[in-house]
Amino acid sequence: MTTLLYEDFARAYMTEVGDAIRRMLTRGTEAVDLLATAAVSGREIHAYGNGGSSAIARALLLQLRTQAGLPVHDAMMSPATLAYTAQQDGYSSVFARSLAAGIDKVGLVVVASVSGRSPNVREAVQLCGANGVPVLALVGGDGAQMAPAPGMVWATGITDQQISEDAMLTVLTLTAAAVLDTEPPAAWAERYQRALTDADTGLLGAFLGDATAAVTDAIRTQRRIYVLCPDGGPLALAGEHCAHNLAWDAPLGVPGVEGPLVICDPSLADMSAILNDHPNPAHGVRRQLSSAGPEDVVFLLAYDSASRTIREAVEAATAAGARTFVLHRDGPGNDGAGARHFRLPGGLDDFELAAVVQSAAHLLCRTTRAALTAGQSAAVSLADLMAQDLAPLRELSGTPLH
Repeated sequence: MTTLLYEDFARAYMTEVGDAIRRMLTRGTEAVDLLATAAVSGREIHAYGNGGSSAIARALLLQLRTQAGLPVHDAMMSPATLAYTAQQDGYSSVFARSLAAGIDKVGLVVVASVSGRSPNVREAVQLCGANGVPVLALVGGDGAQMAPAPGMVWATGITDQQISEDAMLTVLTLTAAAVLDTEPPAAWAERYQRALTDADTGLLGAFLGDATAAVTDAIRTQRRIYVLCPDGGPLALAGEHCAHNLAWDAPLGVPGVEGPLVICDPSLADMSAILNDHPNPAHGVRRQLSSAGPEDVVFLLAYDSASRTIREAVEAATAAGARTFVLHRDGPGNDGAGARHFRLPGGLDDFELAAVVQSAAHLLCRTTRAALTAGQSAAVSLADLMAQDLAPLRELSGTPLH
């Protein structure tokens, strides 16, 4: 695959995402009103999703909590809580179970599900309907699969899994921003789209080509892949989503290909101990990268490439001989250490930045999947890359869509 092909793919994919966002924002005022009503009520806001949609739901909760101090329910923040509840009652009831005990304190439930058919999401929505709790349901296609739902069904207008997820995260981010800053979502969307047009798709294509070659080789040779955001925040959730893509989605159903070992950010137990015991915030990521070796792949997601933590992480990855890629908004685009940089558009806040990084991760997932499927010598076209949507495969395999 050539750099030009990657550039064309990035442009075509982001055009599809932009079209889906514009379609959804024709109903943006309704979504803002629903979220604003919940925000002023003083009641809890819950959000749920499976797979990549899980990270999207938690990004909304994080935005509402950190930027406005709104009461949100953090069951989705805790894998231990989620796993324990699933073991006790089955995963189809896990979301409804977290809602049921205090449902009289809930002002809004947000669900993200491309298929709109996930049993645990549907059960939670049905519980809301029985108790008069409004729902903001973001789903793929025309949304008919989720109706009737109390509140609002916000459809992406497209069934493509990754494009739908990118549109969902972006419109939720813009809706929350509009509620918190009392600007209409169209104003935020215009600024967001303007920032995207500043992105250099030629440089992105070159970055994507190098990253695809490195990841594909790492998967074939069973080398480790690291996806790390040591500064935390919404980028860390985008990193979790990226790690999920590379570990599960890229090799899904590809004959003869085993899923790679993908290492993501530390657990809460590790992180809290590291920050409590060590004054240097880079200690954790340096410790993680002490296990890296030559030809492993390291992705670092950064707000600022010049931050102490990121600089020390690059040094550790370089010392290990790993192939290192840095996605960042601020800071220099060349650290002199051999890492491959791509600087994302400026003018985006931390949450908007995470939405763009999620799209970049989806681009990488699809190019990697195409490369794994095609093999070493077969040609891959733009149509092949655009067709790497996992929704039909999951539907045919019987695996619930998220």
